[in-house]
Amino acid sequence: MPPNMPPLTPVESSSSTPISSNWYLLSVRSKKRDSFLKYLNIAMTQNNLKEVILEVKIPQDAVYEDIVLLNLSNFNTANSQLQKIDHFQSLQRKPLTLEQVSRMI
Repeated sequence: MPPNMPPLTPVESSSSTPISSNWYLLSVRSKKRDSFLKYLNIAMTQNNLKEVILEVKIPQDAVYEDIVLLNLSNFNTANSQLQKIDHFQSLQRKPLTLEQVSRMI
């Protein structure tokens, strides 16, 4: 039976991808999402935020026109940086489930 034991590789795969996805819902001022995304891109480059803001997704449905989804490694650091960006409105404290994220994108 010991030959069946080696499939203990999840440790290796988790090192290449984040263990958990912490997706947060960010609200921007009405009709200002495109402008916010431009400023976010600049801020991410200037302030080396690529380790804090891991991924940005934009829901396509018109219902979500003032929403941006962010995968964050550190909520507090990201929140303090995001508040400085033009057209930022709010960042929900509670992470979204992966099911909620996939429904929105």
